[in-house]
Amino acid sequence: MKASKRARAVALTVAAGLLAAASPAAAKTHVVHKGQSIQAAIDAAKPGDTIVVKKGTYKESLDVAKNGLKLRSQQAVLTKPAVTPMTLCNQFTGGGAATGICIHGNVTPNGSGPPTVNSTVNNVQITGFTVKGFGGDGVFIFGAKHTLLKHDRLSKNNGYGTFSNTSSGTQYIQNVARGNGAPGFYIGDSPNANALVRKNTSLNNHGEGVLLRSASTGVVENNRLSGNCAGLLVLADSPGPAGKWLIRSNQVRKNNRACAADPADDEPAISGLGIALLGADHTKVLNNTVSGNRNLHPSLASGGIVVMKGSGGTLPTKDVVKGNSAHENDPFDLQWDGTGTVQFKKNNCGKSSPSNLC
Repeated sequence: MKASKRARAVALTVAAGLLAAASPAAAKTHVVHKGQSIQAAIDAAKPGDTIVVKKGTYKESLDVAKNGLKLRSQQAVLTKPAVTPMTLCNQFTGGGAATGICIHGNVTPNGSGPPTVNSTVNNVQITGFTVKGFGGDGVFIFGAKHTLLKHDRLSKNNGYGTFSNTSSGTQYIQNVARGNGAPGFYIGDSPNANALVRKNTSLNNHGEGVLLRSASTGVVENNRLSGNCAGLLVLADSPGPAGKWLIRSNQVRKNNRACAADPADDEPAISGLGIALLGADHTKVLNNTVSGNRNLHPSLASGGIVVMKGSGGTLPTKDVVKGNSAHENDPFDLQWDGTGTVQFKKNNCGKSSPSNLC
């Protein structure tokens, strides 16, 4: 899962970020060529400007805190720099690990509790980049509204592919997260997330393909999730509620990678999970294809579609699992621990627990 450790780091180490003023009347376009600095263009840009990055490899860790800024890549590859700059996001990783792109508002630390977001950064767009090989996350979003990641490739970063925390309106559309050291796509600590996760591919990440942790409201649809420790997990009690998600028409196959338990961080082992709702409320799981998720390694649960109470005892409430095709999952295609209020309707599956869910 790799969720609680990051949550604590955010609470303890976040520092004040700078947020630019309102958008100017006339936006400009800045062009960055190979050998030039993308960050220099960001620093020179005004809110609402567009930065076009030409084809090439750029060894930079970027910091974005201006409203309406649009970064558009023309086959640009972003890789870790020789020296990690001390940006807001890079403080979370420790050990000098760099985050690829840091998108953040103005925030203030609050002792040992969650930081205060003084103002958000709004309407940032990142399109067409390959972000790979960073010691931290590919993209880190904190204290933001209406951030768009589209047609980006997040590959072999040591942290998350992309991590959105304490934000709303985050959109992940037609991106690829592959081979990252934590979940591919993350939405967390956002009670009004209003997020959209659509037409992405999440492959072979050391964690979930999509992790929705202590976050509510949004749509996850038409994604391909395969080769992760779990395909998709809605996780409550870590520490807050999670629910009001529409999860539909996703292809969730063979998420059998092993993520070992981390007792020091209260993280259970996870493997062989297709779609799991842990203490989720008012969530609909509709018309997904879930297959080949098997209990090959130790895990808190395994199988195709699993609904159970959260780790803190929160019951699943008013969830609906309908019209899904679930086959060749072990130990069951559909599994419910019998707690809470869950409806199973018109699912096409082979075996379930209880036995009447198919």
